[in-house]
Amino acid sequence: LSLITMFIQFFLFLGIYKKPFLLALPTPLVNLGEKVTLECRSEIMFDTFILTSHKTGTIKGSFKLSAEHCHGGSQANFSIGPVTSDDAGTYTCYGSFNHSPYEWSESSDPIDIKITGLYKKPSLSALLGPVLISGENVTLSCISDHQFDMFHLSIEGVPLGQGLPAMQSHNGTFKAKFLLGPVIQTGNYRCYGSFSNSSHVWSSPSDPWYFSVTDRLLMTFLPLLSLVFINKII
Repeated sequence: LSLITMFIQFFLFLGIYKKPFLLALPTPLVNLGEKVTLECRSEIMFDTFILTSHKTGTIKGSFKLSAEHCHGGSQANFSIGPVTSDDAGTYTCYGSFNHSPYEWSESSDPIDIKITGLYKKPSLSALLGPVLISGENVTLSCISDHQFDMFHLSIEGVPLGQGLPAMQSHNGTFKAKFLLGPVIQTGNYRCYGSFSNSSHVWSSPSDPWYFSVTDRLLMTFLPLLSLVFINKII
């Protein structure tokens, strides 16, 4: 156990207050060399917020900031970066008061920070698109000539699910197929590759694949509406 882990286990009283909320801005996917802000906020007027970073289940760092009071609550913004692969991992935050610094709140829900841009980008493709009918299923294929162990999918910079194991194709490439539907979010999808020994370190993102979703009823009547419009012009 690290000294920080032992300190938290034996010298702190955790869960005294309601947990704060932790948010990664702009997204939890951070390109190598860029910055990310971890915003810890609470409806409780804490004096201090503490951010802890975890890797492979062990606490490797702890940072403190004085809280700012605003909008009936409190918050602190932890700026990290320019990031390296060492900044990848799981982060949580706590709140505390100056008069009782060894009494911390319950831990926030964890947030996983993935550092991207370490390896060549994979490619992303789909058999359908870019306009989908509501309720329709679609498969996105992520392919790379790198021997990745896992592939991951994101929409607008937010990871989707836990990723899929890479499968080797007959031509020697590696790929994974992501089945989306029947509820599909509109936006830019990208995929990434990673290795099992560094699950928080991902490749550069693929080029985006954009989906828009339209209503089935609208698609049924759209040709008729077009004919009416053309007839009016004529």
